[in-house]
Amino acid sequence: MHETALPAPPSSISTPRLAGSGAVEEAVAIWDALAALGVRDAVLAPGSRSAPLVYGLCEPRPAAEIRSHVRIDERAAAFTALGLSRHDRAHPAVVATTSGTATAHLLAAVMESHHSRVPLLVLTADRPAELRDVGANQTTRQAGMFRSLVRFDADLPAPTATGATPAELRTAVSVAARAFAVATGEHPGPVHLNLGFRDPLVPRAPAADIPAGERERIVLTHRPAPVPPPAHPVPVSARTVVVAGDAGAAARGFAERHHLPLLAEPSSGARGGATLVPGYPALLAEIMADPDHPLRPERAIVFGHPTLSRPVIGQLLGAEDVEVIVVDQHPDWADAARRARLVVPAAAGEDPALADSIRSGAGTGDGAGAGTGAGTGEDEQQDRSENQQDRLEVAARQERLEAWRRAAADRTAQLTAAWQQRAALAVWNATGEDDLLVLGSSSLIRDLEQHAGATAGRIIANRGLAGIDGTLSMAGGIALALRGSGDVPGAGTEAGAAPGRVRVLAGDLTALHDLTGLVIGPHEQTPDLDVIVVDDGGGRIFSGLEHAAAPPELLRRFFTTPHGVDIAGAVTALGAAVQRVDADSLPAALAQSGSGLRAFLVQEGSSSQSSNSAAEVVP
Repeated sequence: MHETALPAPPSSISTPRLAGSGAVEEAVAIWDALAALGVRDAVLAPGSRSAPLVYGLCEPRPAAEIRSHVRIDERAAAFTALGLSRHDRAHPAVVATTSGTATAHLLAAVMESHHSRVPLLVLTADRPAELRDVGANQTTRQAGMFRSLVRFDADLPAPTATGATPAELRTAVSVAARAFAVATGEHPGPVHLNLGFRDPLVPRAPAADIPAGERERIVLTHRPAPVPPPAHPVPVSARTVVVAGDAGAAARGFAERHHLPLLAEPSSGARGGATLVPGYPALLAEIMADPDHPLRPERAIVFGHPTLSRPVIGQLLGAEDVEVIVVDQHPDWADAARRARLVVPAAAGEDPALADSIRSGAGTGDGAGAGTGAGTGEDEQQDRSENQQDRLEVAARQERLEAWRRAAADRTAQLTAAWQQRAALAVWNATGEDDLLVLGSSSLIRDLEQHAGATAGRIIANRGLAGIDGTLSMAGGIALALRGSGDVPGAGTEAGAAPGRVRVLAGDLTALHDLTGLVIGPHEQTPDLDVIVVDDGGGRIFSGLEHAAAPPELLRRFFTTPHGVDIAGAVTALGAAVQRVDADSLPAALAQSGSGLRAFLVQEGSSSQSSNSAAEVVP
């Protein structure tokens, strides 16, 4: 996760200039407040009731500090905003829509924001109170419509028609500041402001304006960013494994300090290091099926929210003989098997077998340095003995770790190597330390979990709900964020070096589900994005689940759902250049330099038609 420190915002903002429209004046005040607090991007969908937000965003201060993006599809707009927020959560993006059914299309992104804890500011325009529940056009009960999912919601009453009062402006700014603070606070996520707007919805020339220096000031509430929680002790032993969902570097660091097998999902942010066990899903299924297996763990320490593997979620974390400890600072920690004995916000390992190494930092990188005072001969002899014991324990754990890695490699080698897996690996292997890869929720991410090795690139996926909604739009938002911030996707690029590439890897159904994410208007900034679509004619993931035992005709029609769509033609019609490749020619295609929006359609033998594969998938 990329996050920049925010400078302290101003203690107040100026009231907006007179616009002859209370709706426009309130909108200006809201944008001014959000810009001062750190919002840098807003995605808007067209509409009339939301027009004050457009006019407000075009005022000098918001226009100078907030980049505007327009999408005609509200779902694509919401996921674009989610992608913008994912890049730098200290600068959450805004999605804004008109009233009516437009608001309903935001739901999927709000749900993903909630479950993945990504801040998202949702602004929906609404009719004033006198036009609600009386059959007014494009008016529904949208206040509180996301209440079970958002961290905060408010229904702001419409300001006075011809000009917002000081109390109305003060209320709007205060509510916007509270929403921002909650969205980026201790439990980040979506917030919803439903904004009542009364006609006129457009600015009208006022009789006389107040000079900028003489306007009243509005207090701007600022809440400092939360501080990291203190670490709590958790037990560690040689038969402990570390599981990484959306964990970040903490899981990898913990595993390396204690020389423990690391089972890290592709988008965990921890897929690397000396203790990573590539290919763990198939091996873990084998281990957990045998109560006497020599590699069977006695404890699993879970960082983040694992979602991919049934061997992890059901067999390992659901086993009666495995102690489960969850490391998560939020109240909605993941414990699908309901077997977690302990939940801590941050972890410090209690590792008696490596006590001296942990204390001194020798061999494990944990803890502070040892004291420098001279000790007695007896103390020195005891220290040598403890150091020798630690070295023996480290050697034993390294041997156990290598046994994990060898067994996982042997088990992976026995699996069928389908062309779709080779295509996914080609994209994975092309992802360098300065690149960013977005993974769709399809069989491809599971292929990578089983077959991919370590990566130095940044990997992102919508694993909060693991839906296929908005994948291309979200990737486009991330690419726009990188382009706007001047950052490169990875952390390894030196100043002046060329930025890396943003890519999204999706199955055919995932891509078809979000084709409107590729609709970029001629006045809009085009993201620098490679879209790689693996087209095998349907949802291959179901062929690896229990549904594979269904009658073939039922499986094909109702689960794998062949689509019969010319994806290359559809993508071309939406304005992206498309290159047809197969799995073997994909690496060379990805190595080609380019900019803007590019698409690569991967098919078996690079044919225009392909059938769904029933290749083995580790569920």
